Amino acid sequence: MSQVVIISGPPGAGKSSVARVLCERYDRTVHIETDQFFAAIRMGLISPWKPASDRQNHMVSRAAARAAGAYAEEMFGVFIDGVIGPHLLPEYLRELAAVRVPVHFVLLAPSVDTIVERGAIREDIVRVPPRLLRQGCEMFRAWGPFAGATIDNTSLTAEQTADLVMETCGRGEALVQSPG
Repeated sequence: MSQVVIISGPPGAGKSSVARVLCERYDRTVHIETDQFFAAIRMGLISPWKPASDRQNHMVSRAAARAAGAYAEEMFGVFIDGVIGPHLLPEYLRELAAVRVPVHFVLLAPSVDTIVERGAIREDIVRVPPRLLRQGCEMFRAWGPFAGATIDNTSLTAEQTADLVMETCGRGEALVQSPG
């Protein structure tokens, strides 16, 4: 049976690195990077952290969830990584409900210093300034635990974090939507 694992957290939390490691461990996996969906917007992109981006961010969430659903229907294990807070998670759950696969949500929550350090060496599509990395951490902390499971990966490698993600999902601690 396929499943969807949503890996969230502020920019620099290690989401993409962990998703890449997880994909390498299993057959028939897909890594959906929500940054790619933002990068696909050629004209009219609003930086996703700006207040005016709310409608766009919901649209990107629906698009990413629909893609995940298409892969999951074909029996792929899907790992989604993105900055997905309590205001966006329902978009994923609504879109994935029709697919009838388990959906897990894991929030990576390293220390602020770790996030700023990791964010400084990022080379991907959306580079976030240190001030905004700190704000992202504060935003997730203010939301508190809102779904699934939270993992403090401050002192963990991507491989160690991937181990914890799958152990947590395997125990059902990160399950946010059951099939059926």
